[in-house]
Order: sequence, then C-alpha cells, then structure tokens
Amino acid sequence: MTSNNKGTYLQSLGTLQLAAVIAVVLGHFWLDDSVYMNSVGVSFCFVYSGYFTAMRHKFGQGYGLRAHAAFLRDKLAKLYPLHVLGVALGILAGMLAWGGIVSPKVLLAHLTLTSSWIPNPAYYFGANPVAWFVCDLFFLYLMAPIVVPNLRRLAPGWQVALIAALLMLEFIGGYTSSAGSGAPLLNNYTLYQFPPIRLLDFATGVVICNIGGTLTWRRLQERLTSLASSIIEVVAIVLFLVLYRAGKDLIHAHCFRAFCASAPAIVLFFTSFILTSRRRGVVSRLLCIQPLTALSRVSAEVYLLQYGVYFLIEHLCKQVGLHQQPVPYFVIQMAGLLLTAWLAHRYYVLPMGSRLRGKQRIRSNSRAPKN
Repeated sequence: MTSNNKGTYLQSLGTLQLAAVIAVVLGHFWLDDSVYMNSVGVSFCFVYSGYFTAMRHKFGQGYGLRAHAAFLRDKLAKLYPLHVLGVALGILAGMLAWGGIVSPKVLLAHLTLTSSWIPNPAYYFGANPVAWFVCDLFFLYLMAPIVVPNLRRLAPGWQVALIAALLMLEFIGGYTSSAGSGAPLLNNYTLYQFPPIRLLDFATGVVICNIGGTLTWRRLQERLTSLASSIIEVVAIVLFLVLYRAGKDLIHAHCFRAFCASAPAIVLFFTSFILTSRRRGVVSRLLCIQPLTALSRVSAEVYLLQYGVYFLIEHLCKQVGLHQQPVPYFVIQMAGLLLTAWLAHRYYVLPMGSRLRGKQRIRSNSRAPKN
C-alpha cells in the first residue's frame, strides 16, 4: 500500500470512528431508548483500537518488558492528560449542576485507571461517567503483546472460529428470556465495563487486521474498481442498518450489551471500508473531505469530555433560558463540544503528549553510552 493510500485508509476509518463517538454522545444526551446505539458505538471504538494496534505493532520476537513499558508509556502520554482533563471537567460540572462532591476514593480510582475494575457505579461512572473506557483501553494495551501475536499464529479460519465461539459464550452468559424469567449469568457491569470482556471487541479488530493482511484479501482489493467500491460501500451501509435494527430488537429481548448482537453489523461495516481503501468509492471519498478528517483527530477528546462539557454548557444556558429552546440548545451543545475538543487537542493534549514523550527520550538518551 502506498503512503497516499495508507493516509486515505487511515482517514476514512478515523471519520467512521468519529461518527461512532458522535452516535454515543447523541445516545447519552439526546435520544431515548438508545442503549443499543451506545453499545454499538463503544464496541466500534474498541474494535478500531484492536485493528490499529495490530496494524502498527508487530510484538514479534525480541519484544520484551522494556519494549512493552515504552509502548505503554507512549499510550499513556497520549491518553492520560486527556483523561485527567475529562475527570476535572466532570467534577467541575457536577459541582455547578447539582452540587455533587466526588469521593477521594472514587477520584483515586479514576487517576490510577482502576475504576472500571470495581463493580460499583459510584466508581466506574464516578466523576467522569465515560472514563471507564480509558481504564479498559489501558488494560487492552497491557494485554496486546499476548493477544496480537498469539492470534497471528492461528490460520485465518481458526481466528474467525475462535471469535465466533467467544461471541456465542457471551450470548449464553448474557441471555435472559424476553418473558422475564430466569437471570443472566453476566450482569450489566460485566457485559459493559469489566475490562476482560472487552478483550473480545479488541481481538475482533486484531482478527480483521490479520485477515486484511492475507494475500487473498490484497488481491481482492486490487481487483476492485471505484464503481465496485461504491456499490460495496452503499450495500454495507444498508446491511449495517438492517443488522443494527435486528440487533437492537435482540438486545432488548436478551441483555444490556452483547457484543454478539452488534458484532455482525460492526464487522461488516468495518471490513467493507477496509476492502475499498485502495480503490475508494463515493462514500470513502466523502469520509476523507475536510473538515471531517480534521475533526476525526479529536474523536478521543469528544468522547472523554462529553459529560463535563454538556453539563457546563447546560448550566450556562439555564442562566439565560436557552435550555428551553431545543434547536438552538442542541446547536450550542454540539458546537461547544466540538470546539472544546479541538482546543483541548491543540493546546493541551498535543503539547502535554510531546512533553511527556520528550522526557522519555531524554531519560533514554541519558542512559546511552557516551562517545
């Protein structure tokens, strides 16, 4: 893949992730009966993380504890400053909106990235209700050197079979009769926030990456024309909507979040746009236009700052009565979130990340033998 194609490839998938994040935001604040939409959006982000982790990192022979420590430090340099900002905004918004005070124990759990390991909503929702995502993601990065190379050792067919078997086990664990009788083996917390359960989402992304690297897949990509890619993308969107609706009905009948229900829709959508990355279709071209590609760079900021920004803006709008005007209020909220995300990315996250990585390089160079 040429550098130009690779750039396009990353941009289109990045825009899809932004769409998934915005779907989660809409589900949290603006839409009723949106549990399943939130589930699909969050699961997409975990699959996305697994895919790009496997694509960018080989974790091959010679990858030891020192290399993994450097890998984790790099991930923390990108995520942790934003995580801290999200928690701070969440605390401030809670104090202004309803006078809430965060327990020191909850704050400590957030700052140590352990809140999602505690099966208590006071902890995993805590100061910033979406901060559990970072805790889970760090666990997945911690496990990546085990998950990625071991999956690569399996033939593609066995990788798919393994994921399918795990999806079935999750379905069994989360199953509850629609009549209300019986109880699931796994509760809502286990199915949604518990870090090990998200290994399934992450591993699905790894498997997609592995299949995308096969010779058969590359040959299929090369044979596509722009017209064929356009048809594939449009069909993928239609089938995604059909599968989404089917999964939504299934989720209400069985359990709070089963990746087994949303996986077919997510995998189809994800792989279709990977397939068309070499010969872009009309939808891929739209995904790669400005300002979408620029906004896609702040997806993490949009996700982790959404609660703090929403309640801060709500507090301000209540002071002037704008919260009673639905359309202007919605526009102000979304514009405020995107603007805050961009400012945080440009003037806080990037400088802090560069500073942290710079210190790492300085420490590394100081240990190197001098000439």
